[in-house]
Amino acid sequence: MTGRVFHLLILSVIVLITAGCAHGISRQNRSVALKQLTPESILQEFETYEGKLVLMGGEIIGTRNLETETLIEILQRPLSQHTDRPTTGQKYGGRFLVKYGTFRDPYIFSAGREITVAGIVVGREVSKIDQKEYTYVVLKNRETHLWAEPAEYPEAYPYGYPPFWWDYPWRPYWYPRPYRYY
Repeated sequence: MTGRVFHLLILSVIVLITAGCAHGISRQNRSVALKQLTPESILQEFETYEGKLVLMGGEIIGTRNLETETLIEILQRPLSQHTDRPTTGQKYGGRFLVKYGTFRDPYIFSAGREITVAGIVVGREVSKIDQKEYTYVVLKNRETHLWAEPAEYPEAYPYGYPPFWWDYPWRPYWYPRPYRYY
């Protein structure tokens, strides 16, 4: 009996570890796509990358629904090697546009959300950011993963940290501890 329990425990740990490392983009597209590219590097050698599948992601800047398609503007950020999720930090490689043939709700694809896209490089588009002209790389969507927004947790210590003597062992266990979550 203990052998079965042990094997079940090992199996459940393996399943949890495997599920924790799930990628946002399918294995088929990840195996074919070119990775670790930035919009700037694609623009420098555009003829080389045109028509190729690339894997990029970042933070959504805006969503524009046109009559026949939707354009999503993304600020590119490096992707995690383990999950394909955009990493946080100061490093970014420019902006790019993703074309969708169908309607995408701007409320769901809202500014600030993290997104990973496997798309085919189909062109360049020149537009203005304030008064400056900017050249975007345009991808045609093949697969998209919109990452869940991080959960907002209540502030643990709304009035600052408790005094140093607050959690000493001599306090009875039933004494309320308002700053802990059970």
